[in-house]
Amino acid sequence: MKTLHSARIYVTSVMNALMCVDVDEVEKAIEILRNARRTVNTVWIVGNGGSAATASHFANDLLKMCGIRAVSVPDMTSVVTAYGNDNGWKYQFVDPISKLYNPRDVLVAISCSGNSENVVACTEFIRHPIIVLTGNNADCKLAKVEADAIIYTDSADITVQESVHSVVCHAIARILSHEV
Repeated sequence: MKTLHSARIYVTSVMNALMCVDVDEVEKAIEILRNARRTVNTVWIVGNGGSAATASHFANDLLKMCGIRAVSVPDMTSVVTAYGNDNGWKYQFVDPISKLYNPRDVLVAISCSGNSENVVACTEFIRHPIIVLTGNNADCKLAKVEADAIIYTDSADITVQESVHSVVCHAIARILSHEV
């Protein structure tokens, strides 16, 4: 019974955090991605750890379901690790993006802490448009970025944050896929 109780607490925590997501920010993100599809620009998605997995899944959905040119930069394993090893981990995502980037390309930055320096560095390279998915931490550097859409997760629990980011990405892809 303790396992069932713990599962209910977790699911309730995710539902509560989802209820706090600012849908207006999600709509802004959808419009940015619509525009990227219309102008045939690339959506660069970055994140570390669980956020890298979310980046990979979101890029897959945007490309396959929505017809949007999308790249999960963490999936470029040999490239980002070579750049990280040679030029420093702070720029492991910026370095390959800088070789392929076109004006009006979009950045999606995913970081639960909002302080991953390699994710934050991407926001300094691609200034606009930027979509941020992050936790709602007081010291969150991504919260201070002049982003075009910032989607916060109102929870200190990283597993809840990652679940909310995944649901938001699925919601965005679902909406955009109905327009293809």
